[in-house]
Amino acid sequence: MSSHHSAPADTSGEAPRSSVVNRYGTPKRAVGKRARIAGIAAGLVLAIAASALVAWWNTATLTSKDIAFDILSPTRATVTFDVEKSAGDEVECSVRVLSESYAVVGWKSIVLPAGEGGGREKIRSTVELRTESLGVSGGVGDCWTL
Repeated sequence: MSSHHSAPADTSGEAPRSSVVNRYGTPKRAVGKRARIAGIAAGLVLAIAASALVAWWNTATLTSKDIAFDILSPTRATVTFDVEKSAGDEVECSVRVLSESYAVVGWKSIVLPAGEGGGREKIRSTVELRTESLGVSGGVGDCWTL
């Protein structure tokens, strides 16, 4: 019968430093006060620049909204829509009528002239379209600045 003795287990709860370094690597140095202040300043500058850019984009947007459509017959329909734009911009919009299977059965392009002065303006337009067959819905497709 052989007797085998082992060294007593470490009960301190801490692993030797060399095994921790081998497993996780050396601890990182703390960021200095100057580097932290420079990082915060750079973040603030980027946040202000991003806010200014978003504000500029919001003033330059062109939006359209469908208001109503009326299917008058298998060959005629009307579409009413609003466009909000910069007053000095001339805008073109495509208006369409769709069939039950979402096929375009009527299409027309309309130009909205530039207004007077600056700022923004909202224009409501009603367009009559000829259709190839009976439509079931109508609206503005896209608008773009000319």
